[in-house]
Amino acid sequence: MKQKTTLGILSLLLFCNHVFFAQNLITNPGFEEIQECDNCEKTLSFNLLDVSSPTSSSTDYFHSHLAKDNSAPNNFKGVQEPMEGNGYVGAYMYAMNDYREYLQLNTTKTLREKHPYKIRFKVSLAETSKLALKNLSIVLVNKKLNIPNSKVLTSSRLDLVEGLQFHEVAVTADKSMSDTEEWITLTAEFEAKGFENHILIGNFNSNIDTKLIKAPEQISTSDFAYYFIDDFDMEELPRINYEKDKIYVMERNPFEPKGYELDRAARASAEKIFKYLKENAEVQMKITGHSDGLGSPEYNKFISSLRARAVALYLKKMGISDDRIVWEGIGDTKPLGNGNVKSGGIANSRVEFVMTDYQEK
Repeated sequence: MKQKTTLGILSLLLFCNHVFFAQNLITNPGFEEIQECDNCEKTLSFNLLDVSSPTSSSTDYFHSHLAKDNSAPNNFKGVQEPMEGNGYVGAYMYAMNDYREYLQLNTTKTLREKHPYKIRFKVSLAETSKLALKNLSIVLVNKKLNIPNSKVLTSSRLDLVEGLQFHEVAVTADKSMSDTEEWITLTAEFEAKGFENHILIGNFNSNIDTKLIKAPEQISTSDFAYYFIDDFDMEELPRINYEKDKIYVMERNPFEPKGYELDRAARASAEKIFKYLKENAEVQMKITGHSDGLGSPEYNKFISSLRARAVALYLKKMGISDDRIVWEGIGDTKPLGNGNVKSGGIANSRVEFVMTDYQEK
């Protein structure tokens, strides 16, 4: 049996005063709510509540109680146990002549403008696939779609749909999407625009623009990438807020491998800070780099300065003006555990930041 996987990412430690209770904002997220009918077809529109295809292509549904071709775990595309419950769906994410299949889900309510959200779901490449994709996307829209074609839904094609508002968000996989054994977790965080009430999942790039990670030297007309999909979860995140004159600590070791360049998690933390600074023009930020005590005082001050500078430059590159960011490195002169901040097991090599009232230089 193929095992379940989970993804846990800690991108920022915040000392805050509120508790946030997550609620899944996807209806029928595990594809278990099935319509009662006689001789139901295998296509989504006939079987599942609040789940559909946005185009005329026929996305598949697999369930332990269905006949052999559409059963689970064994079916006409391979073998995979449901991540949860008894069912999952499957779709062609790449096929010749830009044929595509998409999944369309309902949200429990229209998303709130400028509020952050996080979506997670699982995919697994079917064994019959000769191709595998490097990434997928979601497209959030303001209405249910029923487009009478089976071609790729590029942004230019979506622009032609009357009255449609949409935006695309890339999702990140926790491991290679060529894995046919285990479920892969895809995750994305985004800020809502205030119109979103349906979500499309799939590959929104043409074949020529699709990045593959598993492919023969010559792709034939019969080659494809087909993915099983299951276990959706979307939650509203607490809005980013920082108390003024309070010390915050970015995550541990955000500068590997060179010691001062931001890694992916550190960049994600900086992007949250950027959003806060953009929405609060009256705030100024002070960044302080720290190091452990293993080097000489001169080297420790040097490396801590590089760390603070790396965060400052990243924020400036995204659009924060120079006069709103102050940074310095102080080496190992203020180790954790001195009563100013709680260490929580974090190493002394770190970056702290404080939000203050804006003061002209």
